[in-house]
Amino acid sequence: MASRPVNSAKRTPRSGRVSIAEEVIGAIASIAAKEVPGVSDLKGSVTDGLAAILGEERHGKGVAAQLTGDQSIRVRLKLVVEYDYPLVEVARKVQAKVKEEIEGMTGLRVSAVDVYIQELDLGDERGAKRKVQKEEREP
Repeated sequence: MASRPVNSAKRTPRSGRVSIAEEVIGAIASIAAKEVPGVSDLKGSVTDGLAAILGEERHGKGVAAQLTGDQSIRVRLKLVVEYDYPLVEVARKVQAKVKEEIEGMTGLRVSAVDVYIQELDLGDERGAKRKVQKEEREP
């Protein structure tokens, strides 16, 4: 995600300029998405994986925020969703929650929240059980 500032207020003679970095919007989106039941994590890029190995915590992993031509924000999230949760329902709740939090905290208009479900979280117990069942079926 680029470090380009997003203007959230116009300059007037009596006040200064307010800008919010895209990383901040990404962090708000990430935290909001993880508050939705069924969201296990966000799926980051290779860069995010390297940052985690180096011990750097990134709240914006799996999130991209972009200022559009009409001065609104478009957000893209890559989710890991827990197994047994209805995927479309989780995605819609994430869209609503992210939009509400960004608009409420920044005053910016969110034009779209695109959700990509990248992975299912089977959990340790469920994943282990499926692995055992698969091994039992193989000759």
